[in-house]
Amino acid sequence: MDDEQNTRVALQTVLARFLQEASLPDSVAFNFMRWHAGVTRSLAQRAKTAETPTLVGFSGCQGSGKSTLVALMARVMREVHGVSTVVLSLDDFYLTKAARAALGESIHPLFATRGVPGTHDLALLNEAISALRQSGPGGAVPLPAFDKALDDRTELVHRRQVSAPVQLIFLEGWCVGLSPQSESELEVPISPMEAEQDPSLIWRREVNRQLANGYAEVFGELDALLLLQAPSFDAVFEWRWQQEQRLSKQFQRDHPDKPDPTMSRSEVTDFVLHYQRLTEHALKTLPDQADFVWELAIDRSVERMWLTEVAA
Repeated sequence: MDDEQNTRVALQTVLARFLQEASLPDSVAFNFMRWHAGVTRSLAQRAKTAETPTLVGFSGCQGSGKSTLVALMARVMREVHGVSTVVLSLDDFYLTKAARAALGESIHPLFATRGVPGTHDLALLNEAISALRQSGPGGAVPLPAFDKALDDRTELVHRRQVSAPVQLIFLEGWCVGLSPQSESELEVPISPMEAEQDPSLIWRREVNRQLANGYAEVFGELDALLLLQAPSFDAVFEWRWQQEQRLSKQFQRDHPDKPDPTMSRSEVTDFVLHYQRLTEHALKTLPDQADFVWELAIDRSVERMWLTEVAA
């Protein structure tokens, strides 16, 4: 077999194993081959020739399927293209529940709810990225893990250990790559929640300030940005509710003797309102900032893919 045939066989093997482990349908493999294999190969080639580890942002609304896709891309990077790859999820870098409660008391009560810029531990994220980029062969980098069902970071003993150095780092999250809004955009509330709970714009302005400063510094380090573009904010709510149902099933399976701490549909509705402003902002602005964009249908299937002028 020639190199291309060997690569195709290796890819099919990796896809089959991934689908089996994650209990995913065969359509996932077909869609990966059609929409994502080429981008993965291109990024792998770039990482192999780069002098320093390539940092790739992967952005997508809640429930869009980005975590599954980026995990599959990382697996293909490692096992098919021979590129040492690590995935960092922005969600794992949420501040602890206690730290967010303190922000809620000192700045604004809405900061007690995880999600928006300002509720992540950017110092820890920067430390992790720096360590992955600088560690020598055989090194190990401790990374945090966040339990969404419990709404808190797990203990240190549960932290994942990742061998270093790496050639490519994926940073995935719902607001990765997002730019701040203008002051005029902040003035008009976009939901009853903002009108009732943030009438003085304290929360909105602080979120925007965070996005313009610490988050902008992290996103400014990205070598490329990939985007799963949702069709609408309404779709995001339904996807997030489906995600919560999966979390509930997993928690009940892992902790059958404990009460289920996950959210009800009405609680998910209230929760998603915290994301609405920046989600709608992302839907409008991120396609022009990303290098690769996959436009999704309501069922999360890809309708089309395109490169922006950034990548052209």
